Amino acid sequence: MRLSFIYIILLFAFSPIINFAQVMPQGFLVDQSIETVTIGTQVWMKYNLGTDVYQDGTNIERANLAFSRSVALPSWCYYNYDANYDLTYGKLYNGYAVNDTRNICPIGFRVPTRADFTALNTYLVASSAGGKLKEAGTVHWASPNTSATNSSGFTGLPGGYMGDAGSSANILVQGYFWTNTTNGTTNYIRYLRSSDALFTESTAFALEGGASVRCIKQ
Repeated sequence: MRLSFIYIILLFAFSPIINFAQVMPQGFLVDQSIETVTIGTQVWMKYNLGTDVYQDGTNIERANLAFSRSVALPSWCYYNYDANYDLTYGKLYNGYAVNDTRNICPIGFRVPTRADFTALNTYLVASSAGGKLKEAGTVHWASPNTSATNSSGFTGLPGGYMGDAGSSANILVQGYFWTNTTNGTTNYIRYLRSSDALFTESTAFALEGGASVRCIKQ
């Protein structure tokens, strides 16, 4: 009888810990000394974001295969619906997930602003910044991967994009990165491409489409 009572007390005592672990915010899983790189005064994650939860542990909705221009729901999907791309290139997120106040980046990090990317581009010298940001070689980039040295340690990858009507394109050729800075109807993005050494700004993406995210330390 005494042993049963002790068992019940122990079960009760440890149950909250088990429940808490199930919604552990993703930031606790990040080893910042290994997974970040300092460029100038900024600290960046070294890889494209691949989470499916917000900072508070709640789920980010998975798109029904692809994004839709008729659905303004914060969500993610795999490039071309294929989970095999996830490990290397991370997930693609629509602009609504990027703008969500629950923050899709790990604890201590956030989605970069337009000013963050402008500062990064300026620090690395705009005419050659893309080459310094891209992973070198053609294992993950298509040839010619112009001027790619990765001297910054950013290890930029070409995750392609998912359009707002089920299309996907440019894996291996271009990497697109959201900012959370609005341009009225959409957000600014920056992109890298295999054919030049630039880190180019654009507002060509609709919020309903999907691109990669690189988080910056707060």
